[in-house]
Amino acid sequence: MSDPSAARAARWTGLAAVAGNVLGVAFLWEVPEPYRPGNLSAWWEGLVAHPVEAQLSAASFVVGLAMLAAFAVLLAASVPAARRGWLVAGAALVAVGAAVNAAGSAAPLAAVRFLASPATAEGAAAARALLGLALATDAAFNLLLGLGLVAVNLALGAASGWPAWVRALGVAAGAASLPVAGQVASDALAKLLAVSGPLWLAWILAAAAAGLWAGRPGPAAR
Repeated sequence: MSDPSAARAARWTGLAAVAGNVLGVAFLWEVPEPYRPGNLSAWWEGLVAHPVEAQLSAASFVVGLAMLAAFAVLLAASVPAARRGWLVAGAALVAVGAAVNAAGSAAPLAAVRFLASPATAEGAAAARALLGLALATDAAFNLLLGLGLVAVNLALGAASGWPAWVRALGVAAGAASLPVAGQVASDALAKLLAVSGPLWLAWILAAAAAGLWAGRPGPAAR
């Protein structure tokens, strides 16, 4: 059973999620070591040196992640699946992870706005804590996203009408996201975002183009 109006809404919220997350990364282009645990000081100094971009990045991430949460909910409501329970569970994991990360993504904005420069030891500690919060919520997001994407795409099956390559891309994106959960403690794992990020963004675009276009989830739904 599917809902064409929910499918159309999922398509547009998915595209908004991609746009928000791409902009969030783009605004940090001049900031060194973002979301890396090994050098929070460099990350902070980069944010202070580029305060407008830092705040625009945080705002973009918040909007993009909120749209991702909405996308996951609408996806579960709009697409038929071979294993519906697993589809709902996987979508819930993605939605919760995105919502948690949206909240954490506001922490760098708060740091830049309210800690103009950590000239004191207390200011430096506060900045470190806020950036650590952003990093920790991003790690949690990647864990829940990874589990959710694997569950969603295995649950869809042929009954969804989605092309097999889209479902395979979703499983690959989920698997690539799982080790990034270790980014809270490892720069090496944090660098895997360069692989996992493009993969899950590409999956959303593929889902919008091949699975949700014009509110038609697939032959099995019609």
